[in-house]
Amino acid sequence: MGNKIEPNSEAVHRDTALKTEWQYFDEHSTPIHQSKVIHKDKPLILIYPFSYSQERGLSRKKIKIIELRGWGQIKDVPTPLRSGERIKVTVSPTKYLMSFLYKAFPEIEKLVIVKNGKTRFTKKSVTFSFQDFHDAIKAIGKEVRSYEVRRKTAIANSLAELTKQVSPRSTKLAKGGLAHHLSFYSDDINLSNEDIDSVLSLLSLAPSANISVTENFIQTKDKINIAYLDDVIDRFNGLLKVKNDNEKDWQVFFEDHGWILANLFPFQVVMRDREAYVGGKTIENKEGRVVDFLFQNGFKDNYALLEIKTHNKKLFKNKPYREPDAYAIHDDLSGAISQCLDQKNTFLIEMGQKYKVLDPKVILVCGIKGNLNENQAKCFELTRANQKNVDIVAFDELLEKIKGLRDVLKS
Repeated sequence: MGNKIEPNSEAVHRDTALKTEWQYFDEHSTPIHQSKVIHKDKPLILIYPFSYSQERGLSRKKIKIIELRGWGQIKDVPTPLRSGERIKVTVSPTKYLMSFLYKAFPEIEKLVIVKNGKTRFTKKSVTFSFQDFHDAIKAIGKEVRSYEVRRKTAIANSLAELTKQVSPRSTKLAKGGLAHHLSFYSDDINLSNEDIDSVLSLLSLAPSANISVTENFIQTKDKINIAYLDDVIDRFNGLLKVKNDNEKDWQVFFEDHGWILANLFPFQVVMRDREAYVGGKTIENKEGRVVDFLFQNGFKDNYALLEIKTHNKKLFKNKPYREPDAYAIHDDLSGAISQCLDQKNTFLIEMGQKYKVLDPKVILVCGIKGNLNENQAKCFELTRANQKNVDIVAFDELLEKIKGLRDVLKS
């Protein structure tokens, strides 16, 4: 070659009828590495990645060759693979994809991009159709930009708490943003109550005209509901494992999930109050009756009282009252029934004059039916069937109601 080669540059080293070969020339204008080959008889470009510096010398990359099949000139190669007149895979977001490939395929030596072809993977070679490669880069780029926005927003909001010279920023969810985010998770996504509240708050912000009530939308709501019910069931089971009387914990749980108790009524009710005073104070302002939950029906012309004990309360005595199958009610249950009747009577006497009160329904949640033997369970059913003033429900029966609802949604 007659032309003088610039030092530390890439230049044509050999040009034939079939291909043009390029070499990198060092500071002495000496060819030290074949950098690329552009074929003339077929649309094929070969790139041999490397780096060079005077201090460290020549360094070949982990991927020894990049094949670009379907393009005859560098300028024809799409921009995700090209920067100016050079092929580059070290620019974001392509570099993130390459970094992942290095870890997923530690023996990789060749990267092939095919303009029209199929994607396939082997230990030492990864082949992408350009469309698949472009889709991957596009998805990575979208996530990188989203991360950058979140990072800058977090910095601004942190500083805004310290100085008024920095204004806080709000994060805007673009159209399709939620679907993009959730696409990274499997169908087994587990949502907490906070997650569900966040999703529902997003839906409440969207105009109703923008929410398409399609089968897919309904299925999505079902998934949220199933995740919510799974969380409720886990919390319920956790409270059932407690050995001591955790009545306050049960009250907090049912206050958070009032719909569970509301489902015990054959008519629509709304919770009026927790630990509601129902009367009965003496002249010294003592001994007032307090019911755990007070409900009002949908027509607001009657009330319902609901008393919560714990799952540890006994329902029937261990020894039969009369052999072999007649069992007596345990003091825990009989005492709870008496308490409910006293609350109802006091409520009727003192509140019936002030509010619309006819014959308030009373429900008692107490004990575990599953702990009873066959004869005890029969006595339990006979007892509550003939107890007209107080409806008795066991904690495990409540749990089965929740599981049944979850199973219906799953099916």
